Amino acid sequence: MEKFVDIYQFTHFRKYLEEYQAARAQQEPGFTRTEICNLLGMEKSRSYFADVLRGKKVSPRMVTKFIEVLGLEKKEARYFETMVQVDQAKNDTIRKAAMEELLRQHPNPQHIINTDAYEYYNHWYHSALFAILDAMDVGDDMAPVQKRIFPKVPLGKLSDSLELLQRLGLARKNEEGFWKPTRESISSGPYNNAELIKQYQLQCFELSKQALITPPKVPTVMSTMTFSISSEAYKDLEAAVQEFKAKARRIIGEDKAKADSVYQLNLHLFSNLDPEGK
Repeated sequence: MEKFVDIYQFTHFRKYLEEYQAARAQQEPGFTRTEICNLLGMEKSRSYFADVLRGKKVSPRMVTKFIEVLGLEKKEARYFETMVQVDQAKNDTIRKAAMEELLRQHPNPQHIINTDAYEYYNHWYHSALFAILDAMDVGDDMAPVQKRIFPKVPLGKLSDSLELLQRLGLARKNEEGFWKPTRESISSGPYNNAELIKQYQLQCFELSKQALITPPKVPTVMSTMTFSISSEAYKDLEAAVQEFKAKARRIIGEDKAKADSVYQLNLHLFSNLDPEGK
């Protein structure tokens, strides 16, 4: 059976399903979302496929049905099952194991993200240490960092983190014997929509929570807004957020003074209303 889209271009099974249906419908106009429901044996629930795309949980029985409809070969079927496991994991431990399995199954795991880089985004303190090396003079002894980092991180994990940064080529010793970052910043690049980065962002959001409930020793800015606006105004607001991010990057990049602290900036913009009410 023709594949229509390459399953290995995806790490989100819902996105894969959406792209597959759209691509196949271009060649087979009758392959509608309603027809997929029929093929899945869900004739009485014609919105089932659309509900799955919106986040509805898929049972093991229906995973098997999807594999049949998609005509996936054995390895592709296992990859699809693992994508579902990543999406529907009950906790971070299970999700991490599923993501690692996805990396093992991918014919070109570098397409997703190489193992070391996966490890980098797997824990928030790797990126924090990367920034700390610029703000502090850090040698092989990580005790001074462990004393100041917020939230607290065990000394052994910080040592492992430094080893990882060195292995990735993100840190090296200068002539004075201090570890320093080898570049100004790091971007997740093409992986910024991957499950891995989503988990990293969740960790960063947890840092915001910790900063909110912990008496501050340094300046903090905590602000929330809830509002109602039109879809057109939302587009303007979203553009303004992107402009602010660009301006923030410029300020950070153009800062010529020696860094003396490390900050976390998280932006959240989401709707409290389901646009379709389902």
